[in-house]
Amino acid sequence: MDVTPTHFDLLSHMLDAATLRHRVTSHNIANVNTPGYRRLEVHFEDALAEQLRGGGAFDPEGVRPEIVEDRSGTYRRDGNNVDINQEMARLNKNTLLHNTWVQILSSQLATMRRSITGSQA
Repeated sequence: MDVTPTHFDLLSHMLDAATLRHRVTSHNIANVNTPGYRRLEVHFEDALAEQLRGGGAFDPEGVRPEIVEDRSGTYRRDGNNVDINQEMARLNKNTLLHNTWVQILSSQLATMRRSITGSQA
């Protein structure tokens, strides 16, 4: 994989979205017993995929994570639609994705560092 500033921008935006998603999911978990609370979610990947399918270079200003209220799902009697099991699964998935993107970024930075310094270690 060739690394360009665009790749770093892309990874940076993916990490930002994962960080935001972690905060939003944690907020949902904290409000699991709040009457009338509607879960929130972060929309990002679909807009990112659409932009990348366009064939042009990645425009970091063109795609931003968006927090939206989820009106789907089953509501409890108190009007809350947070399912703690689903939120914990989302949190685990997001953590794995975040860690993967951090590893990719770290690997690419290490490769660049070795190229610049000429060292093999």
